[in-house]
Amino acid sequence: SSGINAEYGHSLRLFADNVWSLCVGHPASPERLQTALSLYTNSLSGVILLVDNRLNLYSGATHKLSKICELAPEFHFPPFDSQLTEVRQRLLEPQPERRRTPTNYLIDETLPDAVIREDPSSGDMILPTGTCYVTRHSNLRQVHVVFHLASTLHEVSGEITSRDILLVGLKNALKMACENNVDILTIPLFLTNELDGSMDQAWCMRRAEVVLKCVKGFMIEVGSTGSTTSRTFQFIMPKRTPEGVFHAVSSLIPSIFRVPCPMVLDQGSRKKTMTVEELYLNDPK
Repeated sequence: SSGINAEYGHSLRLFADNVWSLCVGHPASPERLQTALSLYTNSLSGVILLVDNRLNLYSGATHKLSKICELAPEFHFPPFDSQLTEVRQRLLEPQPERRRTPTNYLIDETLPDAVIREDPSSGDMILPTGTCYVTRHSNLRQVHVVFHLASTLHEVSGEITSRDILLVGLKNALKMACENNVDILTIPLFLTNELDGSMDQAWCMRRAEVVLKCVKGFMIEVGSTGSTTSRTFQFIMPKRTPEGVFHAVSSLIPSIFRVPCPMVLDQGSRKKTMTVEELYLNDPK
């Protein structure tokens, strides 16, 4: 370390909405057109989607995404089910073989072979918590790339720490996004797609703090490599997040990140949005 502080900027956005609103849109909508026009640029948009640990098309968030993908034709990439089949075949390969063979289907290569197994009754591939795999899309509203982050009900609703395997998976997803020109990335702030009755404000605050600090640590790590790319990180909360929770979470950002410019909190619509124009991090190394 040279001892010189490295300063670099990113943008943050905090909002409450249904994650599927990023995917579903009228075929002629302006967002769909803009997404299509930027498909082969160096500025892609992605979302981290919490999915269950069974690699199939008929359960949980994966099933919902498959139905959305059927609403509009996919002209650029293989169909969603074909991409999942390729991911499955890729995961069944021994790890050294996966690393030697080039592929267009991105998979977290840190996944050890011993933890991949199949359910003998259903044939589903059971993935360990934190597994991340990627699908590519040209027919979604505002998303080119979906990072599927596998988890179980326990990890979704239980307590997690900075060393939790789900956070390791999140960091791997962030790394994969940054290595593949995804400059706008939407992250589920609570690492869940929905809130239930057990997820009170205290639980939400603990989750948000852990996730925000995880992302900050990743930003500093990337900045230490000399990267100067400015990215936008969008933290999404479930649409039914209570107003009090939204305001409490928004107050965490200045306490975790150094924000030199005013934050704008827009409550003029049902979608609550807080935009941080520029976010700067000091790398203490």
